[in-house]
Amino acid sequence: MKIRSRIANTALLLVILTAGLSAEWLQFRGDPAATGVAASKLPKDLKIKWTYDAKKTVYSTPALTKTGAYIGCTDKFICLDPGTGKLLWTFPVKGEIRSSALVTGGKVFFGDDLGMFYALEAGTGKKLWEFESEKQLISSPACSGNKIIFGGYDGTLYALDANDGRPVWKLTLDSPIHGSPALCGNNAVVAGCDGNFRFVDLATGLEKFLIPLESNIAASPAVYKDRVYVSSLTGKFFCADIVSRKILWEYYDENNEQCFSSPAVNDSAVVFGTNGNFLRCLEPVTGRLKWAFTAGGKIESSPVIAGENVFFGSEDGKLYGAALDTGKKIFEFDTGSPVSGSTAVSDGKMVAGNSSGLIYCFGGSEAGGNEKH
Repeated sequence: MKIRSRIANTALLLVILTAGLSAEWLQFRGDPAATGVAASKLPKDLKIKWTYDAKKTVYSTPALTKTGAYIGCTDKFICLDPGTGKLLWTFPVKGEIRSSALVTGGKVFFGDDLGMFYALEAGTGKKLWEFESEKQLISSPACSGNKIIFGGYDGTLYALDANDGRPVWKLTLDSPIHGSPALCGNNAVVAGCDGNFRFVDLATGLEKFLIPLESNIAASPAVYKDRVYVSSLTGKFFCADIVSRKILWEYYDENNEQCFSSPAVNDSAVVFGTNGNFLRCLEPVTGRLKWAFTAGGKIESSPVIAGENVFFGSEDGKLYGAALDTGKKIFEFDTGSPVSGSTAVSDGKMVAGNSSGLIYCFGGSEAGGNEKH
């Protein structure tokens, strides 16, 4: 009873935290609970503000602050001026970067496909420390106090000291961790390739409990109020109740195929992409399908809710926007190359990259000319 009471209090705290979303996009999915909801709306007349050619594949999602756009590419990590797209600094790496950056405390954190995890000085790109894991790192980091939390393909959930990279604790699971952790009060919520929701104590690294899903998971879970949502590699979508520790509902359509896309969720909608080319919007309490949007390619990109609309990319090379209540298309832009990473939204701007290395920033008509770098 005491444990469940604490979890209920955590859920109440989460409602308060979610109501105060940061206007900056500081990590994958935008906030510690991984809701995929932006605090900033986007203008109706989105136009290109600037483009930057990284000349290297962009798989990751940018992190956006008032002073930097932080993006991982193949063989390098870069920081751009968010207003002009000019290169501010570059940090070379040896592998591909699929892990999306976390910016906090004047530092930027990310991992790479060779299993290296880095902490850089956000203003200069100077390396502060590095940590070597046993296998590739695709999971994007989250921050709890002074601990940086992320998973690895070696089946380990890591908590590193943000100051020096020293391991604070490790939790070893039976299978790789592809997705990123969502934070819920004193818990890290992880959905791994072993087909379970795991709730892990952030202070000790001990597993509190798990909820079986019976489906392998590559996406990252989203926590909203007292529920956790995630898509799966079997095409099923799950909603679980944190207090009762039970699956409340699941949604399945055979046309979904596999799902790598992480959900975005608010009071009225939970939205996720599928490898069957569909973006699906469900009613978050019941799991009822509200609408489906068909793209020209699979959707591994994780959608972002910005105001009354949702934005995402597709393997067909296009960035799309749809009305959240109806699914009607309100924005389309052809980048010319597959988009597997997600958009980041901050301060009325949207930034995303594609597989050819082009990085786009969109804003309103007042945003200025189309600067190219």
